[in-house]
Amino acid sequence: MSKSQRATASDPLARHWARKGSDELDMIEATLDLARQLLASEEVQPYAGGENPFELAPYPWETAETTAEDKRRIFLGTVSEMATGQGHTAWFAAGLARDENEFRRKLAAHIGHVLANGAEVSAGLGDFPLSRTFISAPLRRTLERFDNSKDAPASFFFTSQWHENRS
Repeated sequence: MSKSQRATASDPLARHWARKGSDELDMIEATLDLARQLLASEEVQPYAGGENPFELAPYPWETAETTAEDKRRIFLGTVSEMATGQGHTAWFAAGLARDENEFRRKLAAHIGHVLANGAEVSAGLGDFPLSRTFISAPLRRTLERFDNSKDAPASFFFTSQWHENRS
């Protein structure tokens, strides 16, 4: 018995394609014929076991190792997101981390890895975009203490957003 004879049809897919009409079935049949030719000519190799062509490779900061010996300090980050008809969102974050990679990983847990990757990040409390908008004077004093390792908690992360829609 050949492999194609052992294959079982997917009833939901068959019904879906049937509803699309005979032109769609002709296109699918032509596509499958071309795929078989590509395999037979070895121009294309099957995916390796466990390989997912739709899975994005991680950003370098997602897999970078952070050493436990590094001193924790305050990092600041900001990123802006704009969408037509949905407005403009500015994100701001402050947190304790050992390096920029660790800070981005923490930020990604709150705003997603795509925005975290695009964020402007800086160590310390220097002049940083939006910091005067999002950090109050009491919070700034607390962050300065944390950055100097005075009474710093085991973990600290602050995030805030400004969203505006004028449509």
